[in-house]
Amino acid sequence: MTSETTQELAAARYPKYARYLAVGSALLALIFLAVITAVWIAVYTAPPSLYPGEIQLLTRAQAQDVLNTYAPATTDAPRYDIPTGVLIEAVEFKGPYTLQTSGFIWQRYADTLPTDLDRGVVLPEAESTTWTKVYETHQGAETLVGWSFKATMRQEFDYSKYPLDRQIIWFQMWHPDFERNVYLTPDFEGYPSLEPTILPGVDPDFVVENWFSEGSYFSYRLNRYNTNFGLADYDPQQQDPELYFNINLKRGLLSPLIARLIVPVVILLQLFVIVLVIGSDNKRLEQFGVRPGAVIFTCAAFFFAVLVAENALRDEVKSYGLVYLESVHLLTYLFILGVAVNSVLLVAKPNLALFRDNDNMWVEVLYWPVLFGVLMIITLLTFNLFAASPQ
Repeated sequence: MTSETTQELAAARYPKYARYLAVGSALLALIFLAVITAVWIAVYTAPPSLYPGEIQLLTRAQAQDVLNTYAPATTDAPRYDIPTGVLIEAVEFKGPYTLQTSGFIWQRYADTLPTDLDRGVVLPEAESTTWTKVYETHQGAETLVGWSFKATMRQEFDYSKYPLDRQIIWFQMWHPDFERNVYLTPDFEGYPSLEPTILPGVDPDFVVENWFSEGSYFSYRLNRYNTNFGLADYDPQQQDPELYFNINLKRGLLSPLIARLIVPVVILLQLFVIVLVIGSDNKRLEQFGVRPGAVIFTCAAFFFAVLVAENALRDEVKSYGLVYLESVHLLTYLFILGVAVNSVLLVAKPNLALFRDNDNMWVEVLYWPVLFGVLMIITLLTFNLFAASPQ
């Protein structure tokens, strides 16, 4: 078939303004795609955010200001500050909300502290913890004690923005004698710097599969409890500054995009090819071997392929609600249904205004702008960009 014949068939199939509509459709789809790409870049490259309400600790003065404000020492109730250091060696996700961790924790006990004060650290959020004392030595006017630990922890993470989600792994630390006005502070002498970007308190060989470490830092969180833990002198309504060690993680994009996005993308491309082929021209349908019934069976096969891909995504993430990437799968379901309905209507209702004198042109023109337009709106809503900058 010569190029002249192809142009004649195209001219017979579409109105004269079809070329302008096609160009406009392509430009609109590219604009929507560019907005989505810009949002992804902005979100992925944004600096990590703090846990809501926490106070980041970079200097000794900051720690003392927080303790003097929320836990001031009095004559009747002196305050005991215990410098505490952390080195996290390994973190492994055993499930979407389960972590297995290991590392070292050490403490400095000044000689002026009460001799009956217990020594050690409690990780209250850990399901199980194994402690092994590694060293204990007296240096200067203090005793240094260090332990290695292994802990299994359950933490609630927000996967709603997957695969652009950021997570914070935190280690909440108590002193065993917290009812005696004992507070933990970062061991500022144990680190050359507490600048988060140099990952203080994290082993240089620290690796979390499919995640990148963005920073680490100590912080205080002002917690309240609805119990006094059975201690008569403990006020559950007081805001206690509790020491946390935090690690910011950013997900690697390559693995989830290849494993979870390739199926719906390929199917959406195949659906568009079907839309280009089907129409009221029986000769063209015979040339490509396409029938409405065959399109319906093909769409059914596409549906189950996307369903398997979505189930694999949900098995990996196990989020309570829908996640961002899942919106592509949901849109693919709708487009599969739309293409099936379109093929049936072309046969059952060929005189509909949608098809009259254009041979399914409007469906072809609107396919990509509608897809990327809806996905752009979902993206802006997910990352709160209608009212605020990405978090």
